[in-house]
Order: sequence, then structure tokens, then C-alpha cells
Amino acid sequence: MIELLFPVAVCGAAVLFGRKKPKSDQEQIELVFRNLGVGGKVGKEKQTFVYPKLINKHQVENGIEYVYGTTVGLPDKILTPLKDILSSTLNKPLKLKYKKYLTITVYNEPIPDKVLYNDVPRMEGWVVPLGKSEVGWHFHDFDKTPHMTIAGTTRFGKTKMLKNNMTYLIEQHPDDVEFLIIDLKGKLEFNRYSNLKQVRTVCGDPFEAFEQLSLLHAELTNTMSEFLDAGWSNIVETTKKKRLFVIVDEAAQLAPDKFMDGESKKAMGGCQYFLSEIARVAGGLGVRLIYATQYPTADTLPRQIKQNSDIKISFRLPAGYASEVAIDDRGAEKLPSDVPGRALIKTHEIIEVQTPLITDEEMMERVGPYVITERKDVSPEIGSSITKFGEDGVSQP
Repeated sequence: MIELLFPVAVCGAAVLFGRKKPKSDQEQIELVFRNLGVGGKVGKEKQTFVYPKLINKHQVENGIEYVYGTTVGLPDKILTPLKDILSSTLNKPLKLKYKKYLTITVYNEPIPDKVLYNDVPRMEGWVVPLGKSEVGWHFHDFDKTPHMTIAGTTRFGKTKMLKNNMTYLIEQHPDDVEFLIIDLKGKLEFNRYSNLKQVRTVCGDPFEAFEQLSLLHAELTNTMSEFLDAGWSNIVETTKKKRLFVIVDEAAQLAPDKFMDGESKKAMGGCQYFLSEIARVAGGLGVRLIYATQYPTADTLPRQIKQNSDIKISFRLPAGYASEVAIDDRGAEKLPSDVPGRALIKTHEIIEVQTPLITDEEMMERVGPYVITERKDVSPEIGSSITKFGEDGVSQP
């Protein structure tokens, strides 16, 4: 019996001690450097090729950051595929940044495929949750950046994001937040919330939107005069607490087509003019614009609105050029098609997040206590003058 077992034991030991130890993440990163030729030649004669050298390594939330010193001027043809190749090699999500040093952050866990509104942390200020990335939750502060654009193919989370932001603002500022909602799906998404005390009105077509934006334009003219008399330039420098959010869902419905009659074109053109004015001058007066469209083009995303919205969000889009219109960069076309709620957030950088999911039932449960039975047609703060939109596209008193 002993003679029979001995060869088996020897064989097992040989397998155990002869098996190669798996390479660490750092070893695999540096192997990729060598295989791709990442680095450069140094010395007077440029004869010695030097690969990036690790100069720092430390723990970060959900991962490890590796900082490499390398030669100046790594070419794009090396850097562009490096992130994808490293991520595939390590089978982990990572971020790569090259500015003086080559910084590679390797995360232990990927972005979750689903996050719930109920799990969003409570934050102070005029902030809303954007979503969760590999490193945790991200928020946006509307008092720092007042206007936002949102793009994305239907059913990928655009309207859900509008609703979770609206819910969060009501829960955090029930007495100080107001909404003017332009729901160009015929009010199907937001009419159920029209009786909230925080909602001025819900418009379902360009004519209703034009009427309400005309009223708002007159109101803002008075507010601007008040600010001028008081020597104010920005509401955040005053004691005023109220903020008005103008939400536009399916903004493409405001882009006129050639076959439309003159009145329709005038109403749509007027809406785009007033919304552009809000983006251009109303941020300092306390108005915040959230402008959402399914498919961004030059017609559906006016230049003034895009240029004055320093935070741009995009869910999945069908093509790279649509992503460039939405966030000034490609990438939204590469978002997973089987993960609703996944988005790119563009500020000074691009961050991929999973946005919070909220159902209409949960939203109504949370904001239901603010439903009122009687409403005034016009907010008491709105002036009585009604503007007339001129044939030349300029509002006239």
C-alpha cells in the first residue's frame, strides 16, 4: 500500500510546488507596459528604452492607485488602447490618467448594475444625487452650477433621473423649492405631481409651455430690477431661500418642422428663446434649468442652453456623434445596452455612474404629503404683465 501511494504523493507535491504563483496586479500592469512598448528612449544618444517605474502605490476607496514615473510625451496611439488592455488583462475596472505621471487606479468591485433611491445618502444644500461609481456616490450642487442637460435613448433612465432629482429636492427643501414642468409627452410622466404645493404647473404642449414661460419671463424682468436696486449679482450671496427649477422633458418636441403651421412654429420658437434666456441670465436670479432630450442635435439642444450648462449627462445613445453633441465627447454609445440607468456625467471630467432608481409609487409615497386640493393659476410672485412674442423672435412688453 505504501509503495502504491508514494508515486501519487510525489506527483501531487510536484504539482503543488511547481505551479506558478499568480501574478499580482502590479506585475501584470508592468508586463503590459513591456508588451505594448509603453515608455521611451533616454540618454544623449536615445539608445536606452525605459519603461514606466513605480514611484507610489497606495490604497484608495475600493481599490489601489499606482503612480508611475515615465518619459515625457507618451503618444496617444499608446495611451488610447492602454486602459482597455489593462482592464481586460486584470479583469477589473480601472481609471487611467496621464499628466506628468501615469496614474492607474485599479478597483476591486465594478459599478453596480442597480442602485436604489432609498440608498442615497442625505446631503445638505441645493444638491441632487447623480449616481454611484466605483468610488461611491456623486452629487451635483445647483447653487454652484445652475443648469443641466440630460440626453439618452428612451427607457434608459432619463426621466427617472428627473424624478429622483425632483423627489430629493422636495424632501430636502419642501418649503423653498418650486417647479415649472414642461412634460412634452403630453403630461403622461408628470401630471400626477401637478397638485404638489411645490409645482407651479405642468405643461403638456408647446402652447401651454409658451404661455407659462412668457409669465416667467415677465417675472424675471422684475426680479432682475430688484437685484439691480439691491446691488446683488447672484442669489447665493443673498438671504433668499427659494429656487425655481424649470424641467423640460422630451425637449425635441420644441424643434419646429417645415410642415407645421405658423402658430406652432411661433410657440416652439418662443419656448426655445425663453429657455435660452433662462440658461443665459437666470441662474444668478435663482432659476435652475434641467433640459432633457432623447436624441441631441443642433435643433433639439440649442447652443445657448448647451454652452451655459456646465454639467452634461448622457445615458446610452445610438451613435458616437450624438454623444459628441450631448457631452462634447464620445462614449455614450458604448454604455451597456442591458443596464438601464447607466450614464456618463461630464463636468471638467467624465465619470460613469449608475443612477438611482425610483418608481412612481415610491415617489408619490415620499412627496404625497405635499399634495394640495386647491391651486392658484399663477404664483403670487409672478407679475401681471404678459409678454407678447414678436415676429422677429424677441419678446416685447
